[in-house]
Amino acid sequence: MTTSGGTEDLKRGMLSAPVTQSGIPVKVRYGPEDVPALDYETDLGDPGRFPFTRGTYPEQYRRRLWVSGVLGEGALYSGQKPIKELIEDGLIDSGIRKGADYHVLACVDPDHPLVRYDLGRGCPPLFALWNFADLAGRPNRRKALAHTAEGYAEAVRRGLVLEFGHANGSDIFHTTLFCALCEEMGIPLSDFRGNSVNDPLAHYIIRCMAYQPLPLMWKLALDWMEWASRHLPKFRPTNGGCAYDMRESGIDSFQELAFRFANYIEYMDELCRRGLRIEEIGHRPAIALCGEIDFFETIAKLRAARRMHARIAVERYGMAPQAVRCPPVNTNLAGSAMTKQQPIFNVIRSTVQALASVLGGVNGMEMKAYTEVMSSSPTAALVINRGIETIIAEETGVCYTVDPLAGSYYVESLTNQLEDGARKILDEILQRGGVRACLESGWIQGLVEEGAKRRQRELEEGQRVQVGVNAYTSLVEKEIPLPLLDTLDRGSPENPYSALQREILEELKDLRGWRDTAKSSRALRELCTVTRKGENVVRAMIEAW
Repeated sequence: MTTSGGTEDLKRGMLSAPVTQSGIPVKVRYGPEDVPALDYETDLGDPGRFPFTRGTYPEQYRRRLWVSGVLGEGALYSGQKPIKELIEDGLIDSGIRKGADYHVLACVDPDHPLVRYDLGRGCPPLFALWNFADLAGRPNRRKALAHTAEGYAEAVRRGLVLEFGHANGSDIFHTTLFCALCEEMGIPLSDFRGNSVNDPLAHYIIRCMAYQPLPLMWKLALDWMEWASRHLPKFRPTNGGCAYDMRESGIDSFQELAFRFANYIEYMDELCRRGLRIEEIGHRPAIALCGEIDFFETIAKLRAARRMHARIAVERYGMAPQAVRCPPVNTNLAGSAMTKQQPIFNVIRSTVQALASVLGGVNGMEMKAYTEVMSSSPTAALVINRGIETIIAEETGVCYTVDPLAGSYYVESLTNQLEDGARKILDEILQRGGVRACLESGWIQGLVEEGAKRRQRELEEGQRVQVGVNAYTSLVEKEIPLPLLDTLDRGSPENPYSALQREILEELKDLRGWRDTAKSSRALRELCTVTRKGENVVRAMIEAW
């Protein structure tokens, strides 16, 4: 393990036998012998053509940049401007990510005992059309909640993309709420633009937020996928497998790709059983992967993912190669790469992750703030992240040509190895009966637990270097201060709820006293009737809001 940060440490590190983050040995040099069977037409193809290894679109960034100006979570906290102001300032010009706090993830009311003091942590809570004061016809006295609701309403009004990031299947609660919001605002649902993670399998794989039984969350997730596929042409109702969350739990790139496509197959098979055609829905789920600090492995992983999607469409679903459409491939940059020590280093890490994602051909990217380990994003972090993306796009020249690393023996070898390894794991999952069968047996959770332990062991033993944490610690002895964001206070022993949490609970109390009880009861009875019949619940949920 290195500690001093000197050149001798760097030299020693380079003399060791290096491997990628996923354990692929890296040779000193690569040549034709490393890709002996590589065929341009069947393995690469031109950008925008089967098998899409080289990119989703023929002209890629000459046609459309990935830069999105998407706001992350945490807009309730002091130190960040209200969402509407960020939109007006141009820091948000494409979309807003709408995450969920614990009451949504648990699928319960904000005052339920499951939630308690975690209410509002991580993202703004919205639990009724009541939160949108102008629509409810009454003043909103709660400043923080008013700013949040006002900002989301402005995003919908402007046609920005709303990204719903509740991977455990609770997406349906906020997506139906926003469908109701569109109808209240007179916006056709056919114009509602958005994406939802909507992948309960991932959350059960990583044992995260499993408050409700999988069969329930599976039914809700599939109901939303089916309904949105039929009624929301500008909405992607699932990403087909929340690879980012699964990767951050400790698995490697082979497993990340395999788990993602195993989940995708599970969902697509069920949607086809519900009467949808793979030609109509197969390309709708975006491929959302983790943008890691391992530069070349990230590039190769993105290329392998597009090729896997194309080949699965042909081999499993019988599509003709020329009929296959490639979905957008996005990255969520790895929060696990960020450190509390010397936060400014996280700006550098984000830049490397973002550049790797771009060279891998992403169509969308969610940046991580330099404050990722400590707090939600202050406005300064949003500006820095936007700067990273625009500098890559406008100053580096990497966007001039499509897939500039194509033909690199190293990159093509890595791409092949990642696809081959992922396909072996995917085949085993399918042989075991699919993801749900693997969850019931505990086999897949065992792989995640083993991977998490391995990653931690590599950090502790210095096999995986993290600057300032287990190596080059002299670089963090004098901290470079950066703006942080005030987060929720923890309350006091006398009143454990914070001031903001008390505000949220007061808002809920106001709602219950104001709403039309008879009308609400009728809507809930109808929802119960639809549920008991086993029918699709989405329309009834929209009416119930």
